[in-house]
Amino acid sequence: MSEAAELRAQIAALQRKLNTPMPEAERNEIAAAQARADAVAVKFGLPGATQPIPGETGIQFRKRLLGTFKKYSPEYKSANVEMIGDPAVLKAAEETIYKDAAAAALDSSSYPPNTLRPIRERDESGRMVTRYVGDNMAWMRLFCLPSRVGRFVEPTGRRGGAQ
Repeated sequence: MSEAAELRAQIAALQRKLNTPMPEAERNEIAAAQARADAVAVKFGLPGATQPIPGETGIQFRKRLLGTFKKYSPEYKSANVEMIGDPAVLKAAEETIYKDAAAAALDSSSYPPNTLRPIRERDESGRMVTRYVGDNMAWMRLFCLPSRVGRFVEPTGRRGGAQ
């Protein structure tokens, strides 16, 4: 078989793989993982989590999403989540990483000075509520007068009380 024929066969196999419909359980796993990552991404002011790559399995997609947020988790910061093989361990890692990332997003000390970031979320009754996290002086500084420094000087010759 020539090299060109071999490449054509590989391309045809990849096209068949991409054109086959994804099983429903796999689609549901990817959708659940994306919804969970989107909820955390919104807290950081990001538009949402990334989309799955065609041909990517649910487990691969979940691991890739964890790579985005693991830097906020002290426990998993230096861990290689790609090496996790057990689904139960992956689920536990997701719980910890997403919890730590959500907490970091709401911690105002983690933002640089003069930064105020809106977080839009739904409350219990379904209304959209905007909360702000960061340095409150980022917007209040606009309404403050400039600071001035001065000192009181006593007139000369009038020390020690009334004369």
